[in-house]
Amino acid sequence: MSQQTQHDRQREPPLPPKRTGLPLVGSAVRFARDPYAFYESVADNGDVVRFSMGSYDMVAVLHPDGVEQVLVEEFERFRKPDDAGGVDVLSDGLLLTDGERWQAQRSRLQPMFYRERIETYAETMGSYAAAAADEWAAEGSVALSEATSTYTLRVLGKTLFGVNTDDHREAVRAGAEAIRERSSRNPVSLDLPDWLPTPGNRRYRRGVTRLEGVVDDLLDERRDSPDGDDLLSLLLAATDGEGEGTGPTESEIRSQLMTFLFAGHETSATALTWALYELGRKPEVARRLREEVDDVVTGPHATLADIPDLAYTEQVLRETLRRYPPAAAVFREADEDVTVGGYRVPEDSYVVLPQFHVHTDDRWWDEPLQFDPSRWDGIDEPPGDRPEYAYFPFGGGPRHCIGMRFARMELKLALATVARRCRVTHDHDDVAVDVGSTVAPGETVRATIERRE
Repeated sequence: MSQQTQHDRQREPPLPPKRTGLPLVGSAVRFARDPYAFYESVADNGDVVRFSMGSYDMVAVLHPDGVEQVLVEEFERFRKPDDAGGVDVLSDGLLLTDGERWQAQRSRLQPMFYRERIETYAETMGSYAAAAADEWAAEGSVALSEATSTYTLRVLGKTLFGVNTDDHREAVRAGAEAIRERSSRNPVSLDLPDWLPTPGNRRYRRGVTRLEGVVDDLLDERRDSPDGDDLLSLLLAATDGEGEGTGPTESEIRSQLMTFLFAGHETSATALTWALYELGRKPEVARRLREEVDDVVTGPHATLADIPDLAYTEQVLRETLRRYPPAAAVFREADEDVTVGGYRVPEDSYVVLPQFHVHTDDRWWDEPLQFDPSRWDGIDEPPGDRPEYAYFPFGGGPRHCIGMRFARMELKLALATVARRCRVTHDHDDVAVDVGSTVAPGETVRATIERRE
């Protein structure tokens, strides 16, 4: 029998029992009700499983070996999805482009994220974290998501764009929320035209319009002062206004700015929110963190020189990214028929790699829903004898998150600095997790912030 005939006769991934889906909406209702329980039921049928979401036929890859195949070993056989999730304003940016266009963008932007360059941002990250902690303590009570968003946006604006973002904070938050809602929306609504004046479409357009206004202001400001060496100046210096392929077009620059304004601060803010939430309900973890920070950090905030000695801080960070990964899932489409886990994944299949499920799979993690930094004792990532891709908070392979080093350093310096200057407490317990484009709190988490003497 020929190889092609064998391939044609391979089984496609199994379908879950019919009770997991409904006519028209597929599994959308069960997923929205409890994403963790939904994926557990999907996983009962294997590590490569088909299901539907609205009109989308999905293939979930749930084993770390399959994740590694899609992201690393055979990454060229899987492309970014063509539809951009309905978020049109990001479609020309690094997050959603593919092929040669993505490679050109990645090469152009990569120098801004070299280790040596990122290390120059450490002072800004630490000093801004100290200022934020003092502001929170002065207020006494803050909504963590809003407070951390302000901090990460300030860092992003100063380091990558060379601007003060305080005047744009509300507009960026409105735009980020609109993009998050659109990319996390119920799959059934993906079948509705974007021009239809539904409440969701109106909210999206209002939020995006405000974000576009911020981009206009940033571009005008930088064109008036064109001699910077930041990301915005880099893009403008290489502009290909005629679209002849020699540099980024105006549309691409705008899309890149919106991509970084959204993804560059929203994911870090969400991770920092979860870390502070866990510190607020785990006194022993908070105590160990403070003890380490008091022993290591001698100045008003954590610095680049402190990072190698902040071992427990690193454990807290890794556990936060395991339990609450910055992106809930990675999506790809098969460019051709591919065999994954012994099953044939047909060409054009919509493939999902759900970090939030793999990171909480009890085959790889003991008590996976518990927040336990001690599981990261040592230097292995992931620790122990787990498969490498049992943990992939920033994706993997050539398309891993370009801002990974930036985000990890920012979060580590912020955690250490806040722990040195403040105590965080709150009355929330078992806050619901909202799984969408990110893994975000399902409610507002207010915390009491007290200045440490």
